[in-house]
Amino acid sequence: MLNRLQSSPALSAHRLMPLAVLAAFLGAAAAGGVVVASGNLVLTGLAIGAIMGVLLLNAPGVAVWVVLIGTLAVTGPVVMHFPQLGRIAWLFSILGFFLLGASILYEGTNRDPHRPRMPVFMVLALAFMVYSIGMLALGEGSMDQGTAALKRYFQYWGVAFVLATATFAPAQVRRWLVFLLLLSLIQLPFAIYQRLVLMPQRLNMPNQVVPVDIVAGTFEGSLFGGANNNVMVYLLIGAICGLLAMHREGMLRRWGLALMLLVVATPLVLGETKMVLVMMPLALWAVYADLVRRRPFAFAAGALAVGTLMAGLFYVYVQFQATEGRAPMTFQQRLEENFEYNFGERGYFGGASLNRASVVPFWWREHGANDPVGTLFGHGIGASYGQRGVEETGHVDRRYPGYSIGLTTIATLLWDVGVFGVFLYCAMLVGAFRAAKSLAARASPGLDRATCRTLQAMVAMIPPTLIALDAHIIAPSLQVLTMTTLGLIAWRWRQERRA
Repeated sequence: MLNRLQSSPALSAHRLMPLAVLAAFLGAAAAGGVVVASGNLVLTGLAIGAIMGVLLLNAPGVAVWVVLIGTLAVTGPVVMHFPQLGRIAWLFSILGFFLLGASILYEGTNRDPHRPRMPVFMVLALAFMVYSIGMLALGEGSMDQGTAALKRYFQYWGVAFVLATATFAPAQVRRWLVFLLLLSLIQLPFAIYQRLVLMPQRLNMPNQVVPVDIVAGTFEGSLFGGANNNVMVYLLIGAICGLLAMHREGMLRRWGLALMLLVVATPLVLGETKMVLVMMPLALWAVYADLVRRRPFAFAAGALAVGTLMAGLFYVYVQFQATEGRAPMTFQQRLEENFEYNFGERGYFGGASLNRASVVPFWWREHGANDPVGTLFGHGIGASYGQRGVEETGHVDRRYPGYSIGLTTIATLLWDVGVFGVFLYCAMLVGAFRAAKSLAARASPGLDRATCRTLQAMVAMIPPTLIALDAHIIAPSLQVLTMTTLGLIAWRWRQERRA
């Protein structure tokens, strides 16, 4: 009898799915009615986001569109000029979590015995999520701290998982790629406006406000604080790699390539983001690495040209800082200051905190053999959170006031999830890079191969941002871009195995 019940069509997952969706609709409607009746604008916005998530549960393509447009093109400009609307980002964050739930439903209810397996790096991503949530339960921090950290860490991981699990047509994926290219092209007018209009307004602000940082394109930023200009750089270098990859495939003529490169690359000069000097060579290497053996002299000539370009760009950046900053100084003085901040002992925020070079050694001094459990497994996600201007900081951050122990993503991960969590995270990225590389080697000539090479370049740029930035934890836009990259690699991986 039990066997008959288990095999009954009436109780199959596919039959239960409509009932589950109906229940979700009814629950969302009831909750939404109660919240709207309360008159609380923030809760009303969250309720609307939740209802949108349920409505789009069966339309993951539309949901991905809403997240991409909302996070990468709408939130940044709106919040930069109307900071009181900062909660608008929560709508897209909630939708990101609904995409995560949708991916679980798609994978869990798929009864096709011949469906392609999930790529290993996505399994590692899932393992990292499960491990982080498990350590949250065992950590020392409060539940509120952990819940907020879950949102920061994983609010857009659902983009990667839904791309890896749901069935999307190649035409739909091409439209997303076109959108990202168009998004890179429209960074120029935003960057010009920010450089000529907004930057001068910041020259007389406190010392910790760097005026030129406001050149961030369509990405998050504050007129009175920092901005995610590194996210703009990540997108633009990815677009440059995509254009060069298409040119290699004969899809763009030289004049068209030159014009588009001019539009895409100009914001890199209008701003001042020295991460370009690290990310650009890595990304271009990923696009042209196959030429090392086949055309070594051409590769060497290209590497020399890129090196010269990066040296010139570095000179422009330092010269700009020296002559147009808040406190003019000589080129030599500004160069020495840069090295002190990035490789010496001088801390950020007036010199009081750690810096990129000292933050990981400081973590090791406080752990190692002195705290083997904390070294291996961390103190729970959110433990090191101490973003300036927030009231609720992590319980470990409060032990080291003013140190900024979570200054970079890698430092945050070490404090929060330990060496084991960092291993899972890095193994996920290594797996994604290897998957993209193998896909590029087997891809069909044309757009397919150009896309795979571009995805490989996008993954190659992630490691230096882990070491230098905390944006992977606190910047929704960078999380959307990186998770879209991983998701597209997973989608292409499964497409190949469906063929």
